[in-house]
Amino acid sequence: MQRAMMASGVLVSLADGALDREEVHALSMELRSAKFAHRSRLVHELADVPTPDSEARPPATYAGFRDSGLEAIRVAADIVARKAPAELADFREFLVRLAEVVADANRKGDILGVGAQRRTREETAAIEAVRTALGLGGGSAGGR
Repeated sequence: MQRAMMASGVLVSLADGALDREEVHALSMELRSAKFAHRSRLVHELADVPTPDSEARPPATYAGFRDSGLEAIRVAADIVARKAPAELADFREFLVRLAEVVADANRKGDILGVGAQRRTREETAAIEAVRTALGLGGGSAGGR
């Protein structure tokens, strides 16, 4: 289940090229916050993961990580649905939140601060893939 949490953020980070330090930092901070303050006990306990390191692994690609990452998310959601159904909504919401936090970690495409966008099309598509893997279908939870 911790792998699913990491996958939701890493998928979005890889969607527009490579693991980005700012995005990995945002993922780490969101996990740290959840470890101490999330309303769900399950999320609270699962968020106690080592700090991700963007340089700890060889470069990965979105295409190479997509299937295994989304499968980890699907499997984790299925486990929570069976073993702790009362926690499922919070677990799903948290994985989507991790994906959104990573997407919003930095602005892309700007030249001297002009024309920047919060999320790329690729990041938005990756967030939707995470939502679909969680059984949430289409539609966005919105930027928080």
